Amino acid sequence: MTRQTWTAAVSALIFVISAAVLAMTPVPFVTYAPGATFDVLADAQQPPIDIAGAPSYAATGSLLIASTSVTRPDAPVSLPEVLYAHAAPDREVFPRDAVYAAGATNAEIRSKEVAQLGAAQSDAAAAALRAAGFPVRQVPMVQSVAQTGPAADKLFPGDFVLEIDGVATATTAAVRAQIEKRAIGDPVTFTVQRDLPDGTRGRLSVKIDTTASKTQASLPVWGGNLTMGYSYEPRITFHLDSSLGGPTAGLILALGVYDRITADNVINGRIVSGAGTIDGVGNVAAVGGIKEKLVSAERAGAEVFFVPSGNCADMDGVGSHARIVSVSTLDDAINALDALADPATEGLVKGCT
Repeated sequence: MTRQTWTAAVSALIFVISAAVLAMTPVPFVTYAPGATFDVLADAQQPPIDIAGAPSYAATGSLLIASTSVTRPDAPVSLPEVLYAHAAPDREVFPRDAVYAAGATNAEIRSKEVAQLGAAQSDAAAAALRAAGFPVRQVPMVQSVAQTGPAADKLFPGDFVLEIDGVATATTAAVRAQIEKRAIGDPVTFTVQRDLPDGTRGRLSVKIDTTASKTQASLPVWGGNLTMGYSYEPRITFHLDSSLGGPTAGLILALGVYDRITADNVINGRIVSGAGTIDGVGNVAAVGGIKEKLVSAERAGAEVFFVPSGNCADMDGVGSHARIVSVSTLDDAINALDALADPATEGLVKGCT
């Protein structure tokens, strides 16, 4: 072997090794790809949406939660994967620190997503019931309880706080004000409304000894966090796929509840999908991964796909076999489905362009 040949061979080997190392070295990015769909109107032994305490109606058609497959925080992403995702029309790439908080573990991310999905279910049920004419009121609700705090195993997420020591508390600020009147170690009696295992709702009195705040030694606390929840008479129970998480299914969940508790039959045999967070009064907000969600819905045969108006800029240049409908509220979605069912009015339904 000549010196030139030897040099060329060594150079080629170094190039191959360098390329292999580069290809296998993780890069600080996250990829988005189309995920699975989940039909909230599926005719199953355990329906995804269970209604009790109010009339319910059989649904026709499919209402699909469209998901995005996102790189998990503990999963490495190689440079070739990033380049492919950047070039593919149904994928996107984002810096990892723009998607996940620095140092967040997979368990922490999953716990947050589960909590967000729980909040989305509560908001979706409240929004749907309001739209259907049911009375809904806001009440302070236990959001979380510290595992080692004084309320552990006494109060639980989802408990509605009605009174503190017999004083009615209409807001989270009113709850805090009553507790902060006590001295450190004083007992406080919470009157709460709780869903019981037998399917009924009970009014319970729970006594808790206050403790000092870890950040403010003179401040008495009860060992948890509150948020404003929604109280209503019908019992809406969701049985969703365990892989779902986050708040982006809120709009679809609200439409599912509305279709089940009214005789309107707004889905009316169609395959409908979409995405959007929702609050308890029905306002719809933008979500991430909207283009990937659209692709997953298309693959499942969606005829209509709802896009939050705040996501319309993300849809520039995106074509679809599904009818893209822009919405800002739950009422927008309900009215659009009604209009699309009539050839005389379907042309009035606005998209994103």
